Amino acid sequence: MTRKQRFLAAVRREQPDMVAVAPLIHHRFAHKLLGRTDWKAVFEVHQMLGSCHHRGPIGAGWHSKMPDGWSGESKVLEKDGPRTLTQNVTHTPLGNLTSKVVSGFAPDDPIISKSIEYEVKGPDDWEIVRAIHEKRLEGFTRYEHATADEAHDVMGEDGVASVGLGCSIAHIGSVRGMQDMLYDLVDYPDLMESVRQVLFANIEKSVESFLEAKAEVAWCDICWATGANMGPEMFAKWCLPEVQRVTEIAHSKPGKYMGLYTLGKIRELLPMLVDAGVDFIETFEPNQGDITLAEAKKLYGKRTCIMGNFNCVTLARGTVEQARAEARRCLKEAMKGGSYVMVTGDEVPADARLENLKAMVETVQEYGRY
Repeated sequence: MTRKQRFLAAVRREQPDMVAVAPLIHHRFAHKLLGRTDWKAVFEVHQMLGSCHHRGPIGAGWHSKMPDGWSGESKVLEKDGPRTLTQNVTHTPLGNLTSKVVSGFAPDDPIISKSIEYEVKGPDDWEIVRAIHEKRLEGFTRYEHATADEAHDVMGEDGVASVGLGCSIAHIGSVRGMQDMLYDLVDYPDLMESVRQVLFANIEKSVESFLEAKAEVAWCDICWATGANMGPEMFAKWCLPEVQRVTEIAHSKPGKYMGLYTLGKIRELLPMLVDAGVDFIETFEPNQGDITLAEAKKLYGKRTCIMGNFNCVTLARGTVEQARAEARRCLKEAMKGGSYVMVTGDEVPADARLENLKAMVETVQEYGRY
């Protein structure tokens, strides 16, 4: 079987000839090796390793024409060597939203950045956010998935050009910050629900774009919800309906698969996520999570594909033999019966050692055959 065939077989809860191995390489590690951050750089790294491309900087979106008076601009406020402070301003007739981002502060990880001022400072700003996305919907012109289509064609049988999609909580958190997001969801539930509905209407457009794209697989990033440790009741209100809906839309077209990217403690959330019918769930963090890979596979492996749990710290701080041992552990806990892809417990860090990643892949090739 090819790398792609193995991956898709696991997503269909089947048993391939060998465990698919797909470390979550993204733009940071690709930049370290190749000095580039595009999806082709990520795919080239996978080719170097012999692993299957799964999650990289690829999306399916849509274009919108905004009316006069609705625009954005960015400008550099400070620059000290590689360290750069950038201000982003969104102009609207209702008022402006301003944020600040600092980048270039970590010489060994130059791509990483940090928000030091979020766009939303209070309830009035949420009104502006809602209006912006209402205007986006009104100005819809066409779907855009050319990059996903190109990636699908270029990768062929060596990778899966999976499409990344957001959820409304991810957007809410990114413009407000995690702590203040949680406060607002509790303090202004009606306002925040109206914002969520408009944001999700925008997200639905991206899911529809995925249906038109050549890519077979999409993943919905709900890590802002799971990582915030909302609890089952809060999660069921603010995130679960979207998980159910994106999965329903994806499954409306044969040959399309929808999975979830999660972080943090998900033990109490897993029953409702599996009931939603998602095709796979990742990443089962080994350090921040609260369920073992073996238990997740035993409880849910017949109903969804389990991905993840390989300790990223081992890739950066461990030896080659420790990387091999970590791969053998994951295989022991989850490979039986298929429906499993060996994926890292989060993004491969920028300081990961290439020889450790190679050891991960080689161990699967040696011990991961059915």
